[in-house]
Amino acid sequence: MKIRCNKCGYVGDESEFPKGRDFFQNSYIAACPKKCGNNQSPGGASMRGFGGDRPFVYVKDDDASAADLVGVVLERMNEAS
Repeated sequence: MKIRCNKCGYVGDESEFPKGRDFFQNSYIAACPKKCGNNQSPGGASMRGFGGDRPFVYVKDDDASAADLVGVVLERMNEAS
C-alpha cells in the first residue's frame, strides 16, 4: 500500500517508511524516508483516532467508507497516522 507524507508530499511504498509502536502496541509510521523533518511520536500516534491533522496518510482510490459516521471513525483508526 502507498503512503503520502503530508509535509513534503512524498508518496512511497509502506515498506520505505520507518515504523514504531504506539502506547497500545499498534504499528505506526514514525518518519518520512526523505528526511523532510516530518515525524511522529508514540503519544501522537496513540491519539490518531480522535481526529486532527495527520503527518502521514494512506493513498486510496475511493472514499466509500466515509459515507457514514462509523466508517469515518474506523478509517481514522486505521490511518497511517
